[in-house]
Amino acid sequence: MFLNYAATQKKFPMVVQLLREASHIPTHIWLTIAYLKQTPQLSSTNLNYDKYWEHRGYHSFQPRYELIAQIIQSGASVLDVGCGEGLLLQYLRDKLAVKGLGIDISREAAKLAKTRGVEVIIGDILTLELAKKYDYIILSEIVEHIANPEQVVTKLKNQFTKGLIISIPNIGYYQHRLRLLLGSFPVQWNIHPSEHLRYWTVTDFENWLDQLGLIKMQTRASNGFPILYRYLPNLFGNQVLFYVTHPT
Repeated sequence: MFLNYAATQKKFPMVVQLLREASHIPTHIWLTIAYLKQTPQLSSTNLNYDKYWEHRGYHSFQPRYELIAQIIQSGASVLDVGCGEGLLLQYLRDKLAVKGLGIDISREAAKLAKTRGVEVIIGDILTLELAKKYDYIILSEIVEHIANPEQVVTKLKNQFTKGLIISIPNIGYYQHRLRLLLGSFPVQWNIHPSEHLRYWTVTDFENWLDQLGLIKMQTRASNGFPILYRYLPNLFGNQVLFYVTHPT
């Protein structure tokens, strides 16, 4: 008897999703071995975020975008700090009709975002004056690039009405632990090692949020070791999403 895939997916969507992820395990293991052997190469001798975006160009769609869309309500106002080339705001606009604004320090990133029809302000969030509050503020893979993220989060925590969404790379991810065990530092950069200035495990970041006076609503890994990242994000989650709000 052959299974009706469409019917099975409708009745047991999570089972189908887990089976699909399980099929990726061999490829994931191969990529892990390649990562452990990787010798990173400098593309520049100094870090310049305009050069970074010229080198990187447009991103591909990221799994965390779907998790973010599950949190945000339709028609909400959204501020994306460190919006890069604007793909996330474009996705939220098309899917949820959000009223979005991006902020980025890179003119090159802002230029890319504007080609997507995304409204962008060029500047440093610490020196910009925000004209209003937003329903949601997003910091997607940005706080690790900042020397003083405590100041950024402290400034923003009174600028949202519903939630603050932060995604970070997890330095406690099992691939990075194995790389350290073999004597090499984890690789979390594209053109220059100083792209990332701060590092957290999931546990560290939850403690950090608590010390900044924020209440955790959700912690979810968006990718990592197939299947296991869903249940053990501190060890098997690569990029991890935190949804926080004000104390009640």
